[in-house]
This record gives sequence, C-alpha cells and structure tokens, in this order.
Amino acid sequence: MQNTKFVNSLVGEKKYLIDYANLKQNLFLYQSNIFNKNEVYNFFKKKHFGIPALFPVKLKIFDYSNSDQYFIKGNFLLKNIYHTKNDKYKPFKDYVRFGNEFSTFVKPKKRYLNLVNKIINFNKYSINEIKNIKKKFKNVCAFQTRNIPHHGHEKILDYLLSKYDHVVINPLIGPKKKGDIKFDMLAKIYKFLLREKYNKKVSYIPFISNMFYAGPQEAVHHANLRYTLGFRNFVIGRDHAGSENLYTPHQAYNYISKLQTHLNIKVEKVLGSYYCKKCEDVVIKTSCSHKTLINISGTEFRNCLKNKKYFKYADFNLQKFIFGLKQKIFIN
Repeated sequence: MQNTKFVNSLVGEKKYLIDYANLKQNLFLYQSNIFNKNEVYNFFKKKHFGIPALFPVKLKIFDYSNSDQYFIKGNFLLKNIYHTKNDKYKPFKDYVRFGNEFSTFVKPKKRYLNLVNKIINFNKYSINEIKNIKKKFKNVCAFQTRNIPHHGHEKILDYLLSKYDHVVINPLIGPKKKGDIKFDMLAKIYKFLLREKYNKKVSYIPFISNMFYAGPQEAVHHANLRYTLGFRNFVIGRDHAGSENLYTPHQAYNYISKLQTHLNIKVEKVLGSYYCKKCEDVVIKTSCSHKTLINISGTEFRNCLKNKKYFKYADFNLQKFIFGLKQKIFIN
C-alpha cells in the first residue's frame, strides 16, 4: 500500500499542485498545456472534453514569471462546469475562492516540487497497478466512489462482475468537502470488504486528482480521466459527483448517455440500486419492475455510523469493523 500521508497536506492553494501534476503527467485527455482565454472558451464548446485545469493568479505556491492573465466571468464557469445558476452552491464558491483571474503560465516554487513529484509517482504506481490488472483480466471496469459501501454498492459490484472479469474500485483522493469520508479510512473499509466478500475479483487502486462536485460535467471528466489511466470501461451511477441535492439522481446518467458516442471509453450506466419490498431484496433499478422500491440513503448510513448505530442496508461485519476503528472516519 502506498504512503498517503502527504495527501493530507494538499489543501487550500496546494490543491492546484494536483492539477499541475495531473497536467504534467498527461492525465487530462483534452488539455496538454496551461490554457489562455481563447483555449478555455474553445474547450467548453465541446461538452465531452470535461473540465479544464485553470490556475488562478497570485497563488503563493507558484512562480508566474512571463505569464499573461485573463478573466473569466463566474456565471460562465457556473453554467459550463456546474450546470446551474445557483451561485450559492458551495463547491462553486470553493472553485472561485481564489478569484476568477487565471494565468497562462505557472511553475511550482522550488519548495513545492517535492509534493508535485510525490503526486506524479503515486499516480504512476497506480497506473502500473492498473496495467497489471489488465494483463490478468480481459475485461476490466473502473468504479468511482467517495462513500462507504452499503448493500446498494455491493449489488452494483455484483452486477458489474456479471459483465466484467474484474472491477477496480478507483477513487479520486485529495481535498474533499466536509462530511465526506477520509480517503485513508475509505481504503481500510473497502479493503476489509474486498477480503471478506470478493476473493480477488475486485481491487482497490486510488489515484490523486481533484473533485469538483460538478455532477454531470464531472461524470464526463471522470470518464476521460479513467481513459488516460488505462481503463476502457467506467461505471456512472446515481447522483454521480453531486452535492447538496443540486442535481437530480439521474442527471449525470442522462447527460453522459447523450455524449457516449464522443467518448473514448465505454460508460456502463447504472440507474442505482434500491431495496424492493416485494422482492425483499436489494435490486438494480432496471432489473425490477415493481413500484415498491426504497432508496438506500447514504446520508442515513453516515448518520448511523456517526451515532454508532447499525444500518440495516449495510454489511453487519463491515459496520462492526468500522466501529472498531480508532480514528475518525469523516472530514470535519
């Protein structure tokens, strides 16, 4: 298991070191350089390009020698990245936290180069792990997550394993919003579940990249990232990369379905899993025609865990394991 302690330092301005490292490592499919203003506008004309890496001016971590600066209106970013007019949306407010003025050139100051190299080396290791998985298994699918797995997630994994030889739990790790699970805790929890139930059919391979909580547009961004990591199949589920109930449960699913022909990766679309009263079991929505479906709430699950109560739609042994962890599992 790779050392992840340094990732905890990648907050505030330092999150842009992640974008810089990802760009330098060619992880952004449609961006190979730091953009100027025209390149930003041209990028957003193609919805299947995802989300660009933009670098605000006046960050203390960068040298801006010989750079030009340009301004992008907040409403334009709000519309094209977040698909909303709600300028109170917290992820958007965090996105423009350092302003709407961006630079055409940045270079990390010398004392931050070690962090950039650590990010690159971490992701390089993950890419090699993915290559090794692909050598062993013909059909592999990537699964993005930032949540503790309940029976709904397990049903999706079972569904994917009925179609693919292997599934890789492939979360983005880096700065997250309040209430999300800490990435090191997510690793421990998933690895326990995989040992208990999946017998080497599922792997856990994280990589370092930024989350935007941009719902539909981020679903496209995530798909493109998985292509550059080496995957050719990626699953999009219910409320992908959403927050604060801004997006409808199937908005990302419907959006990326329209763009599938423009993508280089096959997107496996799953409408979500529910508990069916009539079937008395957890089901994939499209596999059940009954109208007695109950949403398995991740929020309710988190609240149960915070209050040391067992959640009926999650594995008992997994919850017992979580309650035995001494560290806090959620971001304050």
